[in-house]
Amino acid sequence: MKSILFSLILSLTLNVSLIAQTLTTEQLQTDFTRFRTALHEVHPEMYRYTPKPVFDSLFTATAAQLNRPMTQQEFYVKMMPLLVALRDGHIKWIVSGKDEHYPFFSEKLFPLKLYFLNGKAWIVGNYGQGLVPEGAALVSINGKPTTEIVQTLLPNMTFADGNRIGGKLEDLNRYFSGYYATFIGAPDTFTVTYRMGTEEKTVTLPTVTEKSIKAYVEAHKPAPQKPFRLTFTDKQTVIMTIEAFFTEGNGLKYKSFLQDAFREIRAKGIQNLVLDLRDNEGGEEPLGVLLYSYLANKPFRYYDHISVRQKKKYSFPTWTSKLYRMAKFLVVKKRGDGYAFTAQRGLKVTKPQKDAYQGKLYVLLNGNSFSVTTEFAARLHADRSSRPGGATFIGQETGGGYKLNSSGIFAITQLPNSKIDLGIGMFGFHMANVATYPYTDRGIIPDHLVAPTADDMLKHHDQVMDYTLKLIQSPASGLTKSE
Repeated sequence: MKSILFSLILSLTLNVSLIAQTLTTEQLQTDFTRFRTALHEVHPEMYRYTPKPVFDSLFTATAAQLNRPMTQQEFYVKMMPLLVALRDGHIKWIVSGKDEHYPFFSEKLFPLKLYFLNGKAWIVGNYGQGLVPEGAALVSINGKPTTEIVQTLLPNMTFADGNRIGGKLEDLNRYFSGYYATFIGAPDTFTVTYRMGTEEKTVTLPTVTEKSIKAYVEAHKPAPQKPFRLTFTDKQTVIMTIEAFFTEGNGLKYKSFLQDAFREIRAKGIQNLVLDLRDNEGGEEPLGVLLYSYLANKPFRYYDHISVRQKKKYSFPTWTSKLYRMAKFLVVKKRGDGYAFTAQRGLKVTKPQKDAYQGKLYVLLNGNSFSVTTEFAARLHADRSSRPGGATFIGQETGGGYKLNSSGIFAITQLPNSKIDLGIGMFGFHMANVATYPYTDRGIIPDHLVAPTADDMLKHHDQVMDYTLKLIQSPASGLTKSE
């Protein structure tokens, strides 16, 4: 036990000293080379959104900037444009031993919880002293307008596929203080100008710590509920909430939940099913396939193919699944100019379940609907015209891409000098039969765009759910996305 504690203390001490130390140009170039090599050898869809010539020019420009000694933070920030150019919300860029959202500062953090919508921000909580009224609009921080701050941070954020910003804004809602400290600064105090009604005020606020932010978040968590649940609102309507595509305990609870839920839905003659997938960031791919089998009305293929970059051993030190390393020579096959992973349930033709639901379906999404959730929603969206009850999508555009999700098993390498971990999803999940979707860089765009207001957040009012239930009662009353 003592040796473990000593190792932990030593690791933290080394990490603190590394943050403060300066990396030489030789060390920076070594880490840059490892970074570039890892992307080229691992990422399955590196040029999906950014063409190779553009990427090559970005690499050249970044390498040229590593011409002087830098701190770990300077190097971390300097590499961000390359990560953002991937347009891959799964990419991981984490300072070893640190919280990924607070990589350099655990103190001197911004003290207000913010909510971003339509280019504006509102105060919806105080991490420290309650000196700013909740519901006020944020005008500026240390003299910099809110819009300018957002424009500074968004180009340094990766949580979105393609050219989506919804996932990034959701990330700002949760981790603004960490992003501000990393990419703008960590001053001793914050001068905040806010507007309440027609009155504008300026106050100077003390900073807070990472610990106090996390304590606030923990204290304001909603009461825990089962991650998979049914809520019957009337004799004809039920809400099915799935918070994540993960199994529980013995691995049977998700499967048994679906089996029991759809049997009950069928027995009660439910005509309206509301499927709530908001804030579901994904999980295990086969569980998305399984859920779709309870909604399909004919045999289907979920994925067209699953791309991988290469089959041979990587040329650099890396961690990845031992099982995959052992099995890849059997399950990775040549496909055109590249390779494909072939051992996945979603590649096969799957039949609908005997209790598959064919009634009216309403799917709730937001910017945190990501990864496996977006795959499932894309499959359902592409096939909805063939369902007797159709499918209506409500909420906000997903953070994940419609046609492609790069994730699956990760390969992780630590850059030798800066000690930053680079994690790359090894599989490119290409959805089947989605060619008619007109956008190559977007997520699932709801038929009815409904976004919670700051007032909704403060009052814990679920505007999206209320809108959906009213739409079920009076379909002609709904506002469409064009409005």
